Amino acid sequence: MKILLIYISSNRTTDKISNKLQEEFNRDGHQVFLLNIGKPCNRQPEQIDPQLFQNLDLIGIGSPVFHMRLLEPLEKYLKQVLPLLQRPLKAFVYLTYGGITTGKAFLISTELLKQQNISIVGGMKVWGPHFFNHVEYPDVEANKTVELFVSSLKANQYRSLSWPKVIEMFSYQTWRVKAIYPLTHWIGKTRELPIHIDAEKCKKCGRCVIECPTGAMEMKDTVIYNNQKCIYCYHCTTVCKLNAVICPTEKVEEALKVNKKVIGCEKPVNAVYL
Repeated sequence: MKILLIYISSNRTTDKISNKLQEEFNRDGHQVFLLNIGKPCNRQPEQIDPQLFQNLDLIGIGSPVFHMRLLEPLEKYLKQVLPLLQRPLKAFVYLTYGGITTGKAFLISTELLKQQNISIVGGMKVWGPHFFNHVEYPDVEANKTVELFVSSLKANQYRSLSWPKVIEMFSYQTWRVKAIYPLTHWIGKTRELPIHIDAEKCKKCGRCVIECPTGAMEMKDTVIYNNQKCIYCYHCTTVCKLNAVICPTEKVEEALKVNKKVIGCEKPVNAVYL
């Protein structure tokens, strides 16, 4: 099969899971391509070689979970790209998240696929470290989950699932998550932390520009920060080794502790859905 993984990665975790998926699918003899839409050369669909979208058998949609949903830039990208893909076509969704909740990210992404008449074969969620957790990743459990997911898809012969099954499968959220979800966008906005560039410390290496998944960092006489494009993943604060990107990121950890107390953590943390 020809498989295309379309994803965005805010702090490399989804990128690493995508690489692991590619490795496992390649092991089964499939031809797998990665399309990280956070890379500067991939941010606009018209920049992509049209041949990449031709003769696809299966696509994977990958995203971190922010505010209980998939990242907005990926959602916009999919609305542009999915209509261009030939039918019939099957898809799966894979999410990385901090272990608290995946919210409605599965339901939102599968609804986009349904609207384009693309059938669903399954889904997978794996824990991923936040930007401030400097740990080796993927960890053992994440690797096992990816391996189980790919082997389960194969055992299931990549069979399409009925839409009622998809809804049932991805409607596992607790009542607390469902109650809070309508407020998450507003809550997220109130928690956005100010980001500033210290021009004296900045040496214009361009690393933050290259690694920002949404193009919120631009190189001119110095690095210019565009808060209209920013998704507040704070990856820029970790990639700058000169501490030229200033942000009180310690407040993120405090907010996450509150989230855990209010809504708890999903169990199981990692899961395969078929």
